[in-house]
Amino acid sequence: MKTQTRTSAPSRHAAGDCANPNNGVDCRVGMKPYLKACSNRRLRRPFYKHIAKAAPFLGAVAVLLPAILLASCIGQPPQRIIVPHEPVEARFRDWVDPLETWRIVESQNGPGDGNIPGWVRYFYAGESRRIESAARFAGRYVFVGRNQGSNFRALSQWAENFCPEQDLARLVVSRVEQRFVAAAALYPDDQYGEYFIRVIRGISDGEFTGAVKEEMFWVKREMVPVEGGYVFFDGEEFPPETVSERFEFLILVSIDMETLQSQIRAVMDGVRTSVPPTRDQAAAIANIRQTFFEGF
Repeated sequence: MKTQTRTSAPSRHAAGDCANPNNGVDCRVGMKPYLKACSNRRLRRPFYKHIAKAAPFLGAVAVLLPAILLASCIGQPPQRIIVPHEPVEARFRDWVDPLETWRIVESQNGPGDGNIPGWVRYFYAGESRRIESAARFAGRYVFVGRNQGSNFRALSQWAENFCPEQDLARLVVSRVEQRFVAAAALYPDDQYGEYFIRVIRGISDGEFTGAVKEEMFWVKREMVPVEGGYVFFDGEEFPPETVSERFEFLILVSIDMETLQSQIRAVMDGVRTSVPPTRDQAAAIANIRQTFFEGF
């Protein structure tokens, strides 16, 4: 009688024999660790065969990766570069069409530009902040409102009806926005979050008590002829034949510094955002509030 022998479970070193199909070892027999070892070894193949099999996928990645990176760059807000030693006055220059391209041919003081007040010249030089250095405006902020067009009567009515306490908001909000921008490494709405938008809205909708309408002055400006190309009008380019002359009415407004600062602080204190600022935004908000009126 032929004796049957029972095959025992493979020992731990038998797991390595599963990789050899000629060794007579049945990989299905035994414990799960050995099955795992068998399957791992059977799947193992030379490296170059993996590369060949993955070639179509790698090619697609090589094509799509530059596009993905470009899209991510486009989605990121560009940083605003702040020159550390840039004078504060340079950061707050108002855009004004220069006298070199739009000369003054007449004013309320007569023909030409010989009798133009100093504050008007500072304004057209983009240096309206220098008006505050005059002794008469010590301890006061100064703003210049401007309106322009071809209808002299309509502009005269605008100047006559100008209400400093109500119309000053438009001038103040421009300087407030510039202050946020000058202190931000990114766009203000990224640097300060919703807080920035809320402050701007609060200033725009506010009324500023204590503002005084100091002076009004009008000028007539004429475009300096340019050979070919375009001329600038309020920072934009136009064909030379589009605009030739215009009237501009300027209104000088002043307000006590402490009075304006307290009203702006009240707006900042009353801001409530629907989305809490991040930790970085909260730090930026605290910092700008401490230094907001430096160079304002």
